[in-house]
Amino acid sequence: MTRLAALLDPSRIAVLDFLPDGRAGLLRLLGERLAEVSAIPGLDAASIAGALAAREQLATTAVGEGLAFPHAKLPGLSAARAAVLLLPAPGLDLGAADGLPVRLVVALVVPPDSVGEHLRLLGAFSRRLRDPAARRTLLDCTDAADLLRRLGEIDVLSR
Repeated sequence: MTRLAALLDPSRIAVLDFLPDGRAGLLRLLGERLAEVSAIPGLDAASIAGALAAREQLATTAVGEGLAFPHAKLPGLSAARAAVLLLPAPGLDLGAADGLPVRLVVALVVPPDSVGEHLRLLGAFSRRLRDPAARRTLLDCTDAADLLRRLGEIDVLSR
């Protein structure tokens, strides 16, 4: 099974000290994080944010319990990549069915031909992070290095 930590680069992980300006601001930040190390022509921050926004228009990816999993398929991408943002309390209202604001965001971008992997990764990450103890461990992080370390621990514990 693909481990979340294997999809991450330290530059794509952040513990924010501010709330993004709504859904568009959040997706813009995710696009910037995912574009930093993509080095693929045509996959700039705006195009990545646009792909994430197009998916959000279908239905919110805020799944409840303070979690959101924005995701998109990106032409030109050769492998799955993820970005993780931890938002400060009270979080950001993204229209989750339970009404809770989002604090933990795991964004996933995949090549267009990896539908099976795409769904498997989303399901695995959702199951891991819906565990209250795992979620609390991540919500208590104070910086990106701590968040990356704890993401690795959750991967190990969930195998």
